[in-house]
Amino acid sequence: MKKLIGRFLVVAALAIPALTQVKPVQAASYKKAAFTLPKGYTKANLKKAYLYTSMSASQKKAWLKKKKNAAWLKSWKKINVKGMKANTFDQTSKAERAADNKTIVKLTKGHLTTSQAKTLATYSLRLINQARSKMGLKKWKYSSGTQKLALEISKEYVANNKTIATGHYVTGIVRATKKVGLKLPGNYNYVEDMAGFRDSSAITMTAMKKDIYYGLKTMIFGYRYANQSKVKQLSQYTEWEHAGDLMNTQGGQYDGDWDYYGFNVSYTNGTYSMHYIGVPSHLKWAYSGKYWGSFKH
Repeated sequence: MKKLIGRFLVVAALAIPALTQVKPVQAASYKKAAFTLPKGYTKANLKKAYLYTSMSASQKKAWLKKKKNAAWLKSWKKINVKGMKANTFDQTSKAERAADNKTIVKLTKGHLTTSQAKTLATYSLRLINQARSKMGLKKWKYSSGTQKLALEISKEYVANNKTIATGHYVTGIVRATKKVGLKLPGNYNYVEDMAGFRDSSAITMTAMKKDIYYGLKTMIFGYRYANQSKVKQLSQYTEWEHAGDLMNTQGGQYDGDWDYYGFNVSYTNGTYSMHYIGVPSHLKWAYSGKYWGSFKH
């Protein structure tokens, strides 16, 4: 059932990046965030990494006994190290624009305001699509319906005192998908990828953009540590389920598909959980549209 609509259940939350608020910088130090993929980060390799991630511990052990597989995994991890090191917007003191250093991220009952949520959805979508374009994939599309879903999911986390530290809140995600009209099968998470960090309830837009960037970076490159300090350690590169979701590259029937996208943040007890929400576009027509329900993208 998990493969039915092209997205596996992802139950493991990412480590919470211990990032601190970015301080205002000089007027000359502005740079638009951009995202790239290193040579060797291909659909074929990602598909292989995604399937490796989904194996049980015993299956991985048996698979890695073959020298060819072990050599491939080591090489793949080195490619991802290059990706972590090549994408540096979160590691620099530069902001995208002067206003971001002065703008405080506003929270309404623990989630982003409508205008700032859309701003950050557009920002994160730009980065996702830059990565997808490197793989020759169709762009994801922002949609008001998926943005509404992201808000409903954020509300569920806040109302039930859940964060990235407690993992994907599947019960709340299911309620939220039903609320917006989707009729997805079973009690699974088909729509959310998540990252997070701890900070005060008042951070700048620059800091938030850098945290979003870091979250995407760790998901795409399979890096599990809370900050950049262990970026060279291959043992920190462990899972590519999030990357497979973001790239629609999972070895399933609808590989190469694209998603309708929305984004929001929930804030609970000092933890920001960032909800990257994707609704697979093929649901509109696949399976006679029964899983699409009354959802309006």
